[in-house]
Amino acid sequence: MIPRFTRRHVLQALTSLGALSASGGAKPTSAAGNASDPAPLSSGPLLPAQAGGLPADQSKRWKGSELGNLYPFIKEEQQRTRQSLAFLNRRPKDLEAWKAECREKVFAALVYRPVPSQPDATIVERVDRGDYFRERLTFHTAPNVTVPAYLLVPKRAKLPAPAVIALHDHGGIYYWGKEKIIETEKEHPVLIASRQRHYDGVSYPAMLARHGYVVLTIDMYYFGDRRLILDEDLERGINDHSKVESEETIGQINDRNGKAEHVIYKNMIDAGITWAGVLAWDDIRSIDYLVTRPEVDARRIACTGLSVGGFRTNFLAGLDPRIKASCVAGWMTSFRSLLPRYESYTVPAGWPSGLLDDLDYPDVGSLTLPNPMMVVHGWQDTLFPPEGVRAAFNALAKCYDAIGKPERFQTFTFDGPHKFPLEAQQRMMAWFDRWV
Repeated sequence: MIPRFTRRHVLQALTSLGALSASGGAKPTSAAGNASDPAPLSSGPLLPAQAGGLPADQSKRWKGSELGNLYPFIKEEQQRTRQSLAFLNRRPKDLEAWKAECREKVFAALVYRPVPSQPDATIVERVDRGDYFRERLTFHTAPNVTVPAYLLVPKRAKLPAPAVIALHDHGGIYYWGKEKIIETEKEHPVLIASRQRHYDGVSYPAMLARHGYVVLTIDMYYFGDRRLILDEDLERGINDHSKVESEETIGQINDRNGKAEHVIYKNMIDAGITWAGVLAWDDIRSIDYLVTRPEVDARRIACTGLSVGGFRTNFLAGLDPRIKASCVAGWMTSFRSLLPRYESYTVPAGWPSGLLDDLDYPDVGSLTLPNPMMVVHGWQDTLFPPEGVRAAFNALAKCYDAIGKPERFQTFTFDGPHKFPLEAQQRMMAWFDRWV
């Protein structure tokens, strides 16, 4: 039997944005492999169960923080930040002028704004799924960046129809991206198990398409068809998109890429860009592609996602006014509450350096005002401190109250782990039906 283990054991504080959502002690999966399989990439375990921070241990000198004796300095500097541009601190009289000022600050901190380019999309495949068509395609988010995607087009909707950008999770699974939430044929057991843990086995983009929404899902940078592939992989004939590997090899690739994540992140910073900047730009350019489609009503676009997909949703809704409603699942907290004991699970998100003095994470989401926002959170989600989640909820609710539209902010919480359960998905769809 494979012993139970946590993300802490796998990544050892190398960090990861959304851990897997194994509830009730779900076990990692494995496969025996066969004689023709390549030699293992590592001897480590395959799929980590959910892991996260623990409450600060007040009996210890440095409260159990993985920052150890460096914690006091870092925490003190974090607490010195003022969030001077936050809505509740600024109380702007001109909402649009305030949002424009804040967005410029955020874009400057993201430091990734490549030369604009036409999407120049190529449809690779079109499949009839009964209630909707599924297109596999690519489009450009920058002159030298091609992004793989799926587009779901409902058959029975009155066109042009409203659209949803569905943003996939992290989950410690790098081998796939968009396929984590999009229904495909002959799905791999690892993919099926991941969707069961995170989404109660449901493809919510398919659910939205059957309901009448056009849905776009891309591969996030570092995932799926954009995952890390090394020269040694090509030399060994693995991880090269030519075939789907065994469960064991996929687990080893996920483990290796998870350990390399912090290396990629640091080198992006050294190159003068941020991870969050690349994510935000790709997602904004996804809207640019959507509005070229005749099936889409450009005035009615929403976005949603779990985990890092929730992180991306918060930024996309805050930065692009074309998003008319949003649903952030499993990624809402005040950054001021992450230290101590939660410092190992958010760094690769690439929170833009220096931005915390202007805006906290929920403040970025508040830039979507007055457009509606829904937030989903499970109180057994150990990736975020409960006090940080409550602080974010409270701040966002006060923002909507202040503009006289409290009904446009809603939270749905449940007694469960880091996931986007079916009931929450249904509430998300009802939320979009109401507001988009």
